Amino acid sequence: MCGICCIFYDERTRSKINADDVCCNSRLGNRGPDGNHVKSVSLPGKLSATFIGHVLHLRGDNMAIQPAQDCQGNILLWNAEIFGGVQVSDSESDTTVLLDLLTECNTDDEILSIFSKVEGPWSFIYWQISTCTLWFGRDVFGRRSLLWHLPDDVSDMFGLSSVQIKPKKFKEVPSIGIFKMSINATDELTRYNFMLYPWKQAVWPGTLDKVRDDTNILAHLYSDEINKDLITFTVSPDIDVPSKMPLLNKSMPPDGYTIPDFTDDISPTDYLQKLLTGNDYLRTLSKQLTSVLLDAVKTRVLNQQMRENIPTNAEKKLEVNEDRVSECDDSDGNYIVSSARVAVLFSGGIDSTMIAALADKCIPEDEPIDLLNVAFELKPKENNQKKGRKVDVPLIKKWDVPDRLTGYTALSELNPNRKWNFIEVNITATELQEARQEHIQDLVYPLQTVLDDSIGCAVWFAARGTGLCGSGLYKDSRMKSSARVILCGMGADEQLVGYSRHRVRFKEEGWSGLINEIELEVTRISARNLGRDDRIITDHGKESRFPFLDERVVSFLSSLPVYDKANLTLPRGLGEKLLLRLSAVDLGLYQTACQAKRAIQFGSRIAKLENSKEKASDICSRLSNTTVSNLDVT
Repeated sequence: MCGICCIFYDERTRSKINADDVCCNSRLGNRGPDGNHVKSVSLPGKLSATFIGHVLHLRGDNMAIQPAQDCQGNILLWNAEIFGGVQVSDSESDTTVLLDLLTECNTDDEILSIFSKVEGPWSFIYWQISTCTLWFGRDVFGRRSLLWHLPDDVSDMFGLSSVQIKPKKFKEVPSIGIFKMSINATDELTRYNFMLYPWKQAVWPGTLDKVRDDTNILAHLYSDEINKDLITFTVSPDIDVPSKMPLLNKSMPPDGYTIPDFTDDISPTDYLQKLLTGNDYLRTLSKQLTSVLLDAVKTRVLNQQMRENIPTNAEKKLEVNEDRVSECDDSDGNYIVSSARVAVLFSGGIDSTMIAALADKCIPEDEPIDLLNVAFELKPKENNQKKGRKVDVPLIKKWDVPDRLTGYTALSELNPNRKWNFIEVNITATELQEARQEHIQDLVYPLQTVLDDSIGCAVWFAARGTGLCGSGLYKDSRMKSSARVILCGMGADEQLVGYSRHRVRFKEEGWSGLINEIELEVTRISARNLGRDDRIITDHGKESRFPFLDERVVSFLSSLPVYDKANLTLPRGLGEKLLLRLSAVDLGLYQTACQAKRAIQFGSRIAKLENSKEKASDICSRLSNTTVSNLDVT
């Protein structure tokens, strides 16, 4: 995992790019606390390029320096993990392995073939010196962030970066294929020529329109007006890159298809158990889902550098924080450092609890696992509006938001022999406002809706992992998670029919409408939130990993007809994600299996803290994203 960046600029019209200024005007360095390096190269026409890498060392015996450079002068920036498709031993760095493979490539087809094989989350920048071309892109699911800035005029730069570099405007590079940029430099100007090699069957984000069938590429890639004297975009006329995005099984339920009715004389848990024991086909599918998810979790918890247990800075339980309000303050040292290598973003919902239960099967039982549960303070309720009096919510209830309550319910169903560090991340309104202005808005960018703000803030605080320990020996003590790998449940709802809008579509158009909605959900997943979540989580020098978006999991789920994964004739808390609920029951997660979907912005109560009347799609006025900068690039 890394923070990666490259900038192309003309030395005749600008001062030389200073890497320190780039880092000062971005949050790039936070992504890679273990090492950083800079390489600059001179190009034709007085053009120069600067490559910057900040490394979070998670794999291999030795940390690979980034930018990585081979004996020929090729340069690779690799913000990624190779979990399959390309052989990487436990002792090797996947950066080194990939660069060695790219060094041997002599044609475009050979380069594209390598990236089509890689399984795992990735974004990359690769400078091929022999052809004087720049290759870059993101995996088909968009699990790693990569932004680009296209030059406005002859004095402007071209830039690629994991995060924004102020004051420049950036957009997310769409996960629709691999881009190749060639340069045509003259005495008058530098022209940047982009060729897109689309994924096979790639569609434009948010649509089902095939990239290959559309000629107006600029309108999709960059909606702002582009200087066509400087920039050209074309789609490769004959090469479609094999993709890890499988086609969705769009089979309709067969004639006579039925599922037992849910009636009031049976509990949801009993209904799921009855369905599991009485339907051999669904029981087999649920076990297959558990198996493929287990493999995905195992890959993500074991693929990291083994570290010795981190010593805590306290040998005994600290004094209880009586008001249960204050966050851990990293500056005072008055907290216990967890020795866990793995943490889970944990709401107590079925997605995160399944991941925790499966991680328990992969990690030695004497190792702790951190469960990160975020809550935003409940507003005081008005008791007598005429007199303007307010009654504070009792302190013991102040953090009892829905996700906190379901979190403890789920914890009670997990392996009691495991040391679970349930970390209560409690956030006040003041701390939220300060962190948003100082940190979070720069990471949410270039997204800007109320939904992006709410989820971005909740995930940022949760991933920071400082709070009160709610379980075990250090209960009620301040604790900080040191885990560098954070498992996240993103991707389950899109594939397993988990959103409320799916019920609306099913009610209006039946199975055919629902199937079309799920197809749209999966194809647009790269454009919605994963780049944002990567920027948010990695800002803490930690890495997000998404088991539900493992290529094998996606392939398995896509191969199943939608009616085998969900049945929206059943009530909320049963019908959506039905197959996953059956897997949860099979693992003994009886109460969790019946939890209805609740988005993090509602479960953590951040949506109620500031302006509950906003719509999720509204532009968020709190994301000012000011652009004061000392970076001299124009």
